[in-house]
Amino acid sequence: MEKDSLLVLSGGMDSVTMLYKYIDRIALAVTFDYGSNHNAREAACAADICRRLGVEHLLIPLGFMGQYYKSALLSGADAIPDGSYAIDNMKLTVVPFRNGVMLAVACGLA
Repeated sequence: MEKDSLLVLSGGMDSVTMLYKYIDRIALAVTFDYGSNHNAREAACAADICRRLGVEHLLIPLGFMGQYYKSALLSGADAIPDGSYAIDNMKLTVVPFRNGVMLAVACGLA
């Protein structure tokens, strides 16, 4: 089978599962460093898994997001609210159009 796909790979459980499921089709895995609290750990995992599987991997910095967007997700682990997934708590962790920015870059690479 021809490798005809690009995968946005956070290094978390969902995207790593997708990588393993479609390994025969993945030509390139892309991880974005946008400064979230867990980004460094997950990006390191993504790079290591790609190295082990022989998948080309790019780490693309999106540091500007932390400069222009305000979110508890970008402000350190202590800024993440404790408690339930109530709407007021969830709003604090939103990074506006984060996935849209990543998708636009991934589409450009594809």
